[in-house]
Amino acid sequence: MVVILYQRGCHKIARNVAADLVKAFADHVPVVVMAAHTPSSWPADVSWDDLLIVMFDSTKFPDAGNLFIREYLEQRPDTAILLPVALDPTAKKPPEAAAAIKALKYDRAAKGPKGRLAKRVGGMLGLRVQGRDTNIFVSYRQTDGAAIAKQLHAYLVSVGHRAFLDEAIEFDDEPSILPGTPVQKQIDNALQKANLVLLIDTPSAPASPWIKHEVDTADALLLPILPLCFRDKDDRKVGPRFPSLVALQRSVPIQKPDPAADPPLNIKQLENIVYEAETYLCEIFQRKCKVPFIVKKEFFSHGFAWKILDQRLLMFESSRSLTPRVRTKVLSHCSVFDPVYGPALKTFEKFLKSTARCNHSLFIYDGELLPEPILNDIVEAQSEPAIILHHQELAALIDSNFTTVVAA
Repeated sequence: MVVILYQRGCHKIARNVAADLVKAFADHVPVVVMAAHTPSSWPADVSWDDLLIVMFDSTKFPDAGNLFIREYLEQRPDTAILLPVALDPTAKKPPEAAAAIKALKYDRAAKGPKGRLAKRVGGMLGLRVQGRDTNIFVSYRQTDGAAIAKQLHAYLVSVGHRAFLDEAIEFDDEPSILPGTPVQKQIDNALQKANLVLLIDTPSAPASPWIKHEVDTADALLLPILPLCFRDKDDRKVGPRFPSLVALQRSVPIQKPDPAADPPLNIKQLENIVYEAETYLCEIFQRKCKVPFIVKKEFFSHGFAWKILDQRLLMFESSRSLTPRVRTKVLSHCSVFDPVYGPALKTFEKFLKSTARCNHSLFIYDGELLPEPILNDIVEAQSEPAIILHHQELAALIDSNFTTVVAA
């Protein structure tokens, strides 16, 4: 649940923000507006996805509102998500109880269902909804990325995100990764708790076996990766230096800072990194809300039962009995990547090998419909016979009893 706590004079804006959030997340997230000057309690039981937005201006924030914030934080010592929003550009300091978090400025860029505020909320919820902890994993090479990583980690924390900085730097020059070593276990455990990898893609990063291991592990966990590509001004190459991440078609280009610069990044660069990360997480959150909902509804409408096999990996089973002896079982993966990300397809194929046999297996994607030549190339590269389709094509496939899809 999202609660918007506002002080006197901010009611109209709070209502507008609530409407924007409802529209942004297709009514999948309950949003409640509450007055800070009226003593009250959280309007529902404590939940894993609770988020408190505190809207304030230049006037004194009421004591009742500060009490509400403190109680919210105390009741969720490990899971609280707090977002202060400054309505007056001359008064950016949050109320006392929320002072530890840097406020988001409510301006023209913050307004609307696609504005900065909705993306920040979607990013925060996107971290939480993946079923892991709330960490952003910052991956970097010690030789040329340590200062950037530490500055970025501190900034992420300052705006309300939980971040993990890989501290296995003393092993940075190891020639290979030995399975089961303490360092590998530390990395794997941190990635299991993470929801996004911010990869500081510096010139020396591809030479690190640890970063390659982090990328490979993240791909196997369907953990989104956002490469931050640091290049010299005269470097004409674009995109990530890691071949497996090129297919993501998503990265943040950043001019490589002067080695003597302290700190290495300016505030605009930091803000842009966080904006791109939150935009990515918001899109993933929206897909996690939308695609399984559409797929489940379609199967239900055709008389299928619905079962969650792996919530983290978004693996589902649908089954329908036509007669006591004739039963159809379908395994589906609802991808959060746009549109078909190779490592996600490989993870689904691996899942199919490890689970019970089914009649049909579906890899369901979102975004733009893939042109037939591109789809054929993907199909030819498959190791398991899964049907790749857009969720808009699902109804026709079920109506045909899974018989109309023909390989070109």
